[in-house]
Amino acid sequence: MMQEQKVLQQAPLVWGEIAVADMARAKVFYQSQFRVSFREQQMFGMDMAILETEAPQAASIALVKHDMMRPSSEGSILYLHLSDHLAPMVERLERNGVEIALPIMAINEGECGYSCVIVDSEGNRVGLWAPSLKG
Repeated sequence: MMQEQKVLQQAPLVWGEIAVADMARAKVFYQSQFRVSFREQQMFGMDMAILETEAPQAASIALVKHDMMRPSSEGSILYLHLSDHLAPMVERLERNGVEIALPIMAINEGECGYSCVIVDSEGNRVGLWAPSLKG
């Protein structure tokens, strides 16, 4: 017997991990390209750099270095909301030599925002999302 399906009351994403081979290099990449800060922590034998947010209950991500995790350009993609306007951020990333794997595209003609995919310093594909294209 199939259970009744329901609409979730909250966003299901609570945590994401981005595998890194070189923690120092990855932190410099994210800090310099996106102007974000991290707090470092060791947990379960993993070196972690956790993205700091003002809201303690907000979903977040961490850069993680561990023998069981390898950076990859294949598989799942995390989409990060790091700016309200995507075009200026992507233009800056391109000027800085960051590889744009998938150029900016409108989601449902922009009704659901805009996204693109970059390749980070570790070779991971990372998605970027913003509600608007330009400010």
